[in-house]
Amino acid sequence: MPFQSLNELEDGIALHADFLIVGGGACGLTLARALSGQGKRIILLESGGWTEDADHEALNRVEMDGWSSSEFSMRDRYHANLTGLWSGENQAYGVRCRGLGGSTQAWAGKSVPLDALDYRKRDWVPYSGWPLTAEELQPFVEASVKLLNLGQPIFDERVWEILGRRIPSPRIEGDVFRTIFWQFARSRTQQTDMMRFGADFRANPPPDVRVLLNATVTNLLCSENGQAITGVEAQSLMGRKITLHAPNCILAASAIENARLLLMSRDRHANGVGNTRDQVGRYLMDHPTATVAHAAPGHAKELAARFGLFGHRENGRTHVHMYGVALTERFQRAEHALNAAVFVTEERTPDDPFSALRRLLRRQSKSRMSDVTLVLRNPVLLARGSVTRALDRGYLPDSVARAFTDAALRFFPNTVARDFSNGRLPVKLAGLRFEATTEQPPCPENRIVLSDRRDPLGLPVPHAIWAPGADARGNLLRVGRNLCESFESVGLPPLEPASWVSRGSPEEASVMDLGHSLGTTRMSDDPASGVVDRNCEVHGVSGLFIAGGSVFPTSGHANPTLTMLALSLRLAEHLKNRHC
Repeated sequence: MPFQSLNELEDGIALHADFLIVGGGACGLTLARALSGQGKRIILLESGGWTEDADHEALNRVEMDGWSSSEFSMRDRYHANLTGLWSGENQAYGVRCRGLGGSTQAWAGKSVPLDALDYRKRDWVPYSGWPLTAEELQPFVEASVKLLNLGQPIFDERVWEILGRRIPSPRIEGDVFRTIFWQFARSRTQQTDMMRFGADFRANPPPDVRVLLNATVTNLLCSENGQAITGVEAQSLMGRKITLHAPNCILAASAIENARLLLMSRDRHANGVGNTRDQVGRYLMDHPTATVAHAAPGHAKELAARFGLFGHRENGRTHVHMYGVALTERFQRAEHALNAAVFVTEERTPDDPFSALRRLLRRQSKSRMSDVTLVLRNPVLLARGSVTRALDRGYLPDSVARAFTDAALRFFPNTVARDFSNGRLPVKLAGLRFEATTEQPPCPENRIVLSDRRDPLGLPVPHAIWAPGADARGNLLRVGRNLCESFESVGLPPLEPASWVSRGSPEEASVMDLGHSLGTTRMSDDPASGVVDRNCEVHGVSGLFIAGGSVFPTSGHANPTLTMLALSLRLAEHLKNRHC
């Protein structure tokens, strides 16, 4: 059987494979599929089950100190909308999901590649520079675009031509800002949903890949001299334990978990596997994000249409593009700025009927009569929500659902995409926030370490030491000021800068992590400044490889999944060539 629970296996047995993949998220599943068809034995271990559940959520605990009360609330509002189980009390840093598909169970599908400058050594960014170039990775980026079910691999102002639209005028692009378009990865199996890698893999699994669910890796096994991987030990929450032997092991379990697995495996390495130079867990990065401005009263609808989403049909599919702006390379070089981008977020009105309906259904209403009135006054929104639910739950024939959804995405992309981002229910628009997200310069003091506390399996809980830092906060201020000035200079409706932007006080900004945990096992040709080499193999430990955002030397501003998949496909090619 391609799928099996560890609980179905005999306790204490040993399994053997040619390739062992730890982690059933986007990178692990992509590697499994890419390595299949070679006549090799492939086993993939997923800590959770088919989907998220409360028992496995307890294993996602991450400790961190330092959030202000406003930042804690901001994280809760943002991340809790993506998953029903995440809480800031349990995950004080990051967004982790166990279950087949990993964090794609919770992501918004936003996809864009890193910029060429992100790979280069920059004198004003300490520890910058990748062992790879953008050109080397480009073929794998284009393959990942197809894997994510995106449109053409174009993410700049050329998208306007693809959309058949004129470039908006007046425009703020110039010396400071450039056009950027994100694309959204749509599911191949669920018409109204983002791509969920678990569901897509389950719908069409490679026959030579064995997936073990409920299998949490508890230890990495190395040869007697510690210079080669030999396998792993795994355990279920029910206490069932097994050993898996393989000459090639790929950790694809997230930046937090990859570091934790290395640090807590000390049978042959006193400080953890691959940690001879004390590099494991260091250079933890994210994309510090803050609200820099709001649309002025009366202009939210106008600016939402300009900076919103646009549908485009191509090769029988409708693709969704989101327009925003990013800092130009020229500006970054001239001002020694970090890379950054601006996107818009729509805000609900206090009288949003679906919020009222949700409170009523959950018996959380503080004013039942008021909430009932809100629901009854908005029959059109309720009707839209009913249609969305009918699509989502498969009440309509697939051909009808596909045609309906594609037409809606093409002609009403703002409406449909807004419905998706708010739990696939429509909302009433109250305002528009301009959010800036910035590159975070690598800092060795930002890191994952092991806590003295233990999780339900008795393993040390990861503790994150992370702060945005003065450089990232200063970059957010730079972006906010230039954004407001640009709007005013070209005659667009003026923005209302956030109070901390007006005061020039970036230390007062509410800044959160975007759930894009990166670094901790960074790629470097020099073992003194990284954990893996250019082929993602751990320095000094033959056969042990790492996939995912933990190998990023720098973060850029881009949502990382597209680049993570490109690196995974490149790693798969390397492994196939090595073992052909």
